[in-house]
Amino acid sequence: MTKTIELPDYYEPDWRNARYGSLEELKELLLYKRIVKWGKGFLELEDGTKVTIEMSERDCCAWAGGEFQNVQLDAVITNVEIGEQVEIPNHYGVGFENKVTIFHNQNPVAIANCGAEHNGYYYSVGSLVIGDIHFPVVDA
Repeated sequence: MTKTIELPDYYEPDWRNARYGSLEELKELLLYKRIVKWGKGFLELEDGTKVTIEMSERDCCAWAGGEFQNVQLDAVITNVEIGEQVEIPNHYGVGFENKVTIFHNQNPVAIANCGAEHNGYYYSVGSLVIGDIHFPVVDA
């Protein structure tokens, strides 16, 4: 995918001073840096940059989030790709999933599995977050 997901102009992250960013900006913050530490909820890069998966917005009972998997330390990030979100019906209503793949050359070195759900009336947005910048990757 060549950009983060399209959101209406009136969407903005719930947190103070936060904003949405583009795929190009995400790449500027990640490319050519090494992953030195990780957990299911974060990646830490050699320059101290932390990348998390968070719910940027929600209404009432909707949810969004995710986790990192298959992370390889000390790999230099050479590309980031955001997949196309896929609808996954679930027992709460409708859910969507999307995958962000972080590459070293042509090899995946980290996968961010993200999801969002709603029950037909509410909405949620799941994003990769660096500082106060949210990069939306899935919405419901």
